[in-house]
Amino acid sequence: MSPLNDFELHLPQLPTEEEWIKAINELEGRKKEAAIVRAKGYNLLADFQEPKATFERIGWLNLWAKAMVALESAMSAFQEGLDWVLQTTSRSTFEWVLHAYVLIEPIFDLIELEKSEHKVVVSTRSREYSHRITVERLRAYTAWCLWSDKVFYSNLIHPKTLADVWDPNPAKKILANEKDKEGYERFFGKIEAETNEEELNKSRKEMERLYRSKKARIDKWLQDPQLKSWSDRILKLSRKNKGAVSFFNLFDPDATVSKRLKKLGLRFGYVQYSKSSMSLHGSSMEQFIIIGDSVVIPKLKMANQADETLFETVISDCNHLFVLLGMINHFVLKNEKFRI
Repeated sequence: MSPLNDFELHLPQLPTEEEWIKAINELEGRKKEAAIVRAKGYNLLADFQEPKATFERIGWLNLWAKAMVALESAMSAFQEGLDWVLQTTSRSTFEWVLHAYVLIEPIFDLIELEKSEHKVVVSTRSREYSHRITVERLRAYTAWCLWSDKVFYSNLIHPKTLADVWDPNPAKKILANEKDKEGYERFFGKIEAETNEEELNKSRKEMERLYRSKKARIDKWLQDPQLKSWSDRILKLSRKNKGAVSFFNLFDPDATVSKRLKKLGLRFGYVQYSKSSMSLHGSSMEQFIIIGDSVVIPKLKMANQADETLFETVISDCNHLFVLLGMINHFVLKNEKFRI
């Protein structure tokens, strides 16, 4: 298994300024606003000078990619009138903004200290220390994301999971009974399942080999000195919580989304977060059914009639993310002395 610094950093090819301007000028309204934010996001990659991957940089890129995927998904959803996609996308971008604030929190805390009525003078050493802590938090973000992937792969290759996924008997049972086969195909279409045990065992071994390799790579990276302390902390918290660990909990075991919002003076935003969560989990009636004075109507997609406020929320969140990522890149990652 190769260490991370053996991997080359490949970035997408960026459009020219003329291409950006042409694409943006063809749009109007919220679509134009979203395209401008997208251009800003891509332009964050323009001054990269790093040929090799590092843990802090892939943490940064991970959050950048999430924001870009969310923005481009929202642009398509708005065009097609897919409010549910906009609502659930806003749920993700909302939380990712909070993640970004956790990353840059050490720097912002010093800025707030300087602005306080006590007229505190922040030393150069303290400022540099806050930048190094931000690098550490980027590495923590990388460890946290890798840990989640590791848990997923572990569950995927668990013997019980593999046995169920590659078990030919359910398909064989349906195919052996013409009435069962007819009933299945009426609801689900033609049954297309491999029942040859030799082929199934071959495919199972290929799957297991692939994901064991992915898990082994993550295990190796999590043992790197730059990630090990974070990996150990996540393990400890996961045992204590008997489940998943939020990114906030790495720095405050009692942290919650509402507490993070309160610290940022944005506690009111929890209402929108809750609404998006209801949409994601399906625990809502009015987000899927229109209830009028005397009629009840299913809420279906309507092209070019999507909720503009939801679209605006995603655009704002993604812009927020790109601004914070730009600050981290400019003030922290471009200075090698903070990344030792």
